[in-house]
Amino acid sequence: MRLRVRRRPVKYARLEVRPDGTVLVTAPDGFDVDSLIERHRGWLEGKLAEIDGLREIAESGFPINGEFYQVIQGRKAKVHTKFKTVFLSPSREEVLSCLKKLLRKELLPIVDEYSEKMGIQPGKVYIRHQKSRWGSCSPRGNLNFNIRLIAIPPELREYVVIHELAHLKYMNHSRAFWELVGRFYPDYKTARKELKKWWTIIELNPHWKWLAGGV
Repeated sequence: MRLRVRRRPVKYARLEVRPDGTVLVTAPDGFDVDSLIERHRGWLEGKLAEIDGLREIAESGFPINGEFYQVIQGRKAKVHTKFKTVFLSPSREEVLSCLKKLLRKELLPIVDEYSEKMGIQPGKVYIRHQKSRWGSCSPRGNLNFNIRLIAIPPELREYVVIHELAHLKYMNHSRAFWELVGRFYPDYKTARKELKKWWTIIELNPHWKWLAGGV
């Protein structure tokens, strides 16, 4: 078990398993970390086993729309949805640009559909390479979506759009916010769990690691 202890002036100790399998403990000075690990050992072992299973899935290809495409190294970046292949050029920027175009084509009709259904008028739609969240919205009503959304199943992408549109009405996670989300995506709790799994898969996927600037 890879353990990393982060000492912070927090009131309660926090235990987290990172997508790479590192166990991160955030705790105040003098806190008994070993005791915390022992109390939660069963939970930790379950989470680490889950990550090992996701790692095997993550290494099976390039995820597009929830499926794993065959990767071919080529001179020009291209995605063939019919043949389920991804051509990766040596240029990260070129590959990211290709994925952004594909995602925009997938996203905009969903944004238009649910904007009308929900009676919400968003501003501009941006696609960015973010490292911490699937999407966000600005006080001006603009929507930001993570390029990683191209990797996940379309129904989860739909949930993310509904979630961010709902934030244009409620800039919080209040009961009213979740009621609005639930009206248009009743199974949002399952979607949230699935998104966590997909985030881990993308973090472990060697091709997305390369796109993020990793080895």
